[in-house]
Amino acid sequence: MNKNHLKILKNLAKSRNYGQGPAHALQVSKLSLKIYDELVRLKILKNNPEDRVLLEAAAVLHDIGHPQEPHHEVGFDFLADEIPRLTANDPISNAALSTLLVSVLWHNERRYLERGSIKIPDRNHAEKIASIIRVADGLDLISQPAIENIVLSIEDRRLRFDVISKHSVDLQIEQAKSKSDLMKSAFVLRDVIFGHSEKPEAV
Repeated sequence: MNKNHLKILKNLAKSRNYGQGPAHALQVSKLSLKIYDELVRLKILKNNPEDRVLLEAAAVLHDIGHPQEPHHEVGFDFLADEIPRLTANDPISNAALSTLLVSVLWHNERRYLERGSIKIPDRNHAEKIASIIRVADGLDLISQPAIENIVLSIEDRRLRFDVISKHSVDLQIEQAKSKSDLMKSAFVLRDVIFGHSEKPEAV
């Protein structure tokens, strides 16, 4: 996936008001990219510009199925038809497309099933991308102030999220923790832990 694909998909998200408005989708995108960069810094992920573009595209599109429910399934089916049409002159690879689609599906799906005719060439890679969006989605609640930043650390296969905010983030942490199951399994972690700080510690 390249930056031209990203531009097309951002325009698609914008044309449908990101499903439920831009604020949440753009914050989930911001948090997803921050988590990705932190995982790269910690050498848990290898830096891959195409993966970063794919992650950003999936994040801005993750709620595009709203207001219909189940919105993750509606979004998956809509994008499975729409993306190949919009990118017909410069097709997205099957691996990238399938990862994007299941990221939209799995951000709110607890069974992590494949859907329709989409097959995932590298399931573990797809799980890693989807798990980032899943946690980022949990960390942003429309009813709560936006989180300012995230700092990750790891020790003994326990991944810690320090959530930076001047406001209470108890609800966001509870939601993110409940959605960290896929990250734990995809990255083979012993645990995913969340804490709150009003200012970041030196890295």
